[in-house]
Amino acid sequence: MSELFPVPDALRDAEYSLVTFVLESRNYFDLSPLDWLRLRREFKQALRELSLDGDDVLAQSLKDLLEPPLPDNPHLRRRVQRPSPAVVLRPDLSRSGLIAPGDRFELSVLFLGRGMTALIPFARLIQQVAQTGLFNGQAVCELVGLEAEDGAGRRTELWSGGELGDNLSPVVNDLYWWLQRQPFCGESLVLEFITPLRLIGQGRPLFKARFGEVFPFILRRVTSMVLAHCPLSDLGYPAQLTELATRIDERENSLHWQDWRPLNRGRGGQDLGGLRGRLVVSGSDLAELLWVLQLGTLFHIGKGAAYGSGACFLHATET
Repeated sequence: MSELFPVPDALRDAEYSLVTFVLESRNYFDLSPLDWLRLRREFKQALRELSLDGDDVLAQSLKDLLEPPLPDNPHLRRRVQRPSPAVVLRPDLSRSGLIAPGDRFELSVLFLGRGMTALIPFARLIQQVAQTGLFNGQAVCELVGLEAEDGAGRRTELWSGGELGDNLSPVVNDLYWWLQRQPFCGESLVLEFITPLRLIGQGRPLFKARFGEVFPFILRRVTSMVLAHCPLSDLGYPAQLTELATRIDERENSLHWQDWRPLNRGRGGQDLGGLRGRLVVSGSDLAELLWVLQLGTLFHIGKGAAYGSGACFLHATET
């Protein structure tokens, strides 16, 4: 289907794995879809505990995955600046409400490029966090299964409990091939954000944004992710794509600020939130931008994207 919209040839060298972590609850808890966005804190605490326990190899593997070092290549360092984690948490937001002991629920995680080698360390991290409670000590559970998903959406079981060995291999997918399978939305599409989109401009959060303002953030996220974690040296000319985005007609904009949770619970705390809603856009230049928008649905957008913020999807407008 990519014959209808261009895809950079460089993406032929970009690979990813999509792994579903199956969890089984050990207690009662109330699951909110946005609870998943808090896992960064739990991961950081678990990393500190692993370091204190003396498991330096595991701790370093996870640190490289979640806090990647700057690229050695000076050109890439200028393009990427501060690399994002080589993983993207993609929780099932449709599952919410009361979870009882024995209930199972899932967390889908995308591993990009070099991040695929950290599947086992990341699974051990999930195991540790699950044992102490996924969300601020709540949601004690057990990792009971791992399933890999190929580019066509077919699942394969990797592990179903027992000892988590060191020889599990993820299913490797071709990012270029995935893009080829995505539908062409024509000259009109809907971009809908289903978790808070947190965009920072000049040190301040954006409380409203048009498509021409959102697109550069998507482009920056997509290009920095593949350049930082895949064996690519360049992806073309982002400035040209940004210019094309300014020509797109914005037919509808329902993006609105939604508070999510207090930044801290002490006195003087402020709400943490982001933009929710959808953009309906059209224009003959949309085809040139479509590969960027499609990858944005894989990688999420904005601050906290690796942990579930800025999740979005694309679909054609209704005729």
